[in-house]
Amino acid sequence: MQNIFSYTTLTLALLSCDGPSNRHPVPYVFLNETVFVNSPSAFDLQFVGGTYVRNDWGHGGLVVYRRTNFGDANDFGAYDLRCPNHLSLPCGASTLKDGLYAECGCDSQRFLLFDGSATSGQTTWGLLPYQVQFDGVSLQISNL
Repeated sequence: MQNIFSYTTLTLALLSCDGPSNRHPVPYVFLNETVFVNSPSAFDLQFVGGTYVRNDWGHGGLVVYRRTNFGDANDFGAYDLRCPNHLSLPCGASTLKDGLYAECGCDSQRFLLFDGSATSGQTTWGLLPYQVQFDGVSLQISNL
């Protein structure tokens, strides 16, 4: 009886192990915000390649980027600007460069605004994406 209990306990312990984590290193910050595309502050989002930045959203600020002009949610990408390699350092906030990239202040790691992927440097992570819904007038950005 004790052997059955030991094997059961061991099996349950092994099954509950997560193994290597595939979670993004930048933690999600609760976000559920609306951006009206025709507002003066978000005017650039009316055009492909336009950006909208809010430094008070997300973990290190948030950028919304207009990818295409098809009229659906896939037109936009929203990404946290915190560099995944430098979470707790003050230089870990990325800044926009040339309207195409976000660049980490610590090591000049570049991330493509189109999809958040890393384009240079030493990282396996891109920028943390957020969900975007578009109804033709406004964007709903969230991590729900």
